[in-house]
Amino acid sequence: MGICLLDISGLMYRAFYGTPSMKYNDSEVGALFGFCSEIINLISIFNNSYFIAALDCSKKTFRNDLYPEYKANREDMPKELLQQCPLIQEACEQFGFKVIKKQGYEADDIIATCVKHFHTCDVVTVVSGDKDLLQLLQYNNVKVYNPSKHRYITEKDVFEKFGVMPNQLLDLFSLMGDASDNIPGIPGIGPKTASKLITQYQTLDNLISDLSQLPASKLTQKIRENIDKAMLSKKLIKLYYSVDLDFDLNNESANYFNIIDFLTKYRFNSLLKRLKQRHIT
Repeated sequence: MGICLLDISGLMYRAFYGTPSMKYNDSEVGALFGFCSEIINLISIFNNSYFIAALDCSKKTFRNDLYPEYKANREDMPKELLQQCPLIQEACEQFGFKVIKKQGYEADDIIATCVKHFHTCDVVTVVSGDKDLLQLLQYNNVKVYNPSKHRYITEKDVFEKFGVMPNQLLDLFSLMGDASDNIPGIPGIGPKTASKLITQYQTLDNLISDLSQLPASKLTQKIRENIDKAMLSKKLIKLYYSVDLDFDLNNESANYFNIIDFLTKYRFNSLLKRLKQRHIT
């Protein structure tokens, strides 16, 4: 029995922007439809797996205590999607997923903690397009499936895209920063330069240790002046593996008739047809 960890935030946004507007009793349910459609696909792909749905609980996490500007540039969730969040969580429950969210932590931290907890399982699959979660490929029993690409992302893919291995991504991203999350990194260091530095020094700590030996250059000066930003970025990007969670999966199972009733309620007739054809239980 495998474990399948779902990054619900990513799936929600993908459903919201990829599905036309739909109404149920004058309320928007397009994202709910798209989400349920994706879930039916995933259940078929990862048949005979326990599913854990990791949700973000609030916009503020412990990372905001470290750096108040963390994700400060992010726009608020669209109102039409926000209104569907409770329905999407209900859908997860009806499909028999264990729903986990924790105040002060992100879904990424929940997924990382689950990976650590289920380290003895043969296969733990992370379903997400989030590049930060590619760090988890450093563990032998972990696979990452990108739902938008409809395929697994491998160590080879990581190396071809970033020039480093999964266990070096944290240091790479710490140098680069991440504009989408308002993480500073070292200004002026992009993917290519960061990759060259990590390839040469293997880790950010090694680079810092050798700073005094680096030849005088604009790059060296830039690193020396901003190394504190790189270290802060590392704290922000690093996944947290010790969230206090309930891992009991004994009561988590899909009830075919509950799913039928849920999809029928919102008149998702095409999904009902697909579900019955596949007879997912």
